[in-house]
Amino acid sequence: MQTIDLLASELLPHRAGMLFLDRALEGDDNCITACAQIKENHLFAQDGRVGSWVLLEYMAQTMAMWTSWNARKKGLPVPVGFLLGTRQLKLHVDSIPVGTELYCKAERIYVSETDGVAQFQCEVYADGKLLGEAALNAFEPKNPETFLTEH
Repeated sequence: MQTIDLLASELLPHRAGMLFLDRALEGDDNCITACAQIKENHLFAQDGRVGSWVLLEYMAQTMAMWTSWNARKKGLPVPVGFLLGTRQLKLHVDSIPVGTELYCKAERIYVSETDGVAQFQCEVYADGKLLGEAALNAFEPKNPETFLTEH
């Protein structure tokens, strides 16, 4: 694994309350790790906690971070992608307290160079405990503007 140490905002197009990750930590040709702290002003915080279902977005952003980091290494712009869905989503907790430090990992299972479809195995940990895991499917159209206007 190679040390990355970049702010999430340098790799992801998400802004305002939708940027959940803080930093990319390390990565390689198949995997990336990132960290995030659940902040008090988190978009989905209620009574000092966020529901574990929010982990799906942490996983999706980690997967997108890998794609952006790899594009950046090749001198390409940050790509636009769409989360298609998930298989085998397992949430091992009901909620997570504000202030929790999350460690997120996304590992490439499959990325098609021809049709833009990808699948990643993702995991989120806190204090060494697995909080959630899923296989996520995504789509990266070659021309996002055309795709959005035609579909």
